Amino acid sequence: MVNWDRGLAGKVFSRTEQLVTRQQLLDYASILGSTESVHVDSKAARDQGHRDMIAMPTFVTWHGVGPIAPPEMAVQGIGINAGYDCTFHVPVYPGDTLTYMTRLADLYEKTGRSGTMRFVVRETTVTNQDGECVALLRNSFILGW
Repeated sequence: MVNWDRGLAGKVFSRTEQLVTRQQLLDYASILGSTESVHVDSKAARDQGHRDMIAMPTFVTWHGVGPIAPPEMAVQGIGINAGYDCTFHVPVYPGDTLTYMTRLADLYEKTGRSGTMRFVVRETTVTNQDGECVALLRNSFILGW
């Protein structure tokens, strides 16, 4: 049974770090079929004003998978993805250390023809080693599926 405690809103429940390697960036670009030079060629990226090759913006979503709610909520299983919003701020480079801090942004209920559905919204802030916000990721889930 899910512990539906609104007092948990705002709680940080996951924090992870990732050292970004050149190979990770190349692998991600390959998986997505990107041949854009700034994502696969350091010289081309420098020629365009970057300090090195840059990650595709969605790279941070690849690592940012984690629990959908704080352990105190006792969520069992998974939820249905009910929306994803990503805002990207600064580029990610090889050698960056990214910190992913996830908090419970909101939890709410909606009642419709099929009954009451419970939603949780997790928000992950991704920062680099300089404290710059790289990205803000908001993901809503319907619980109980």
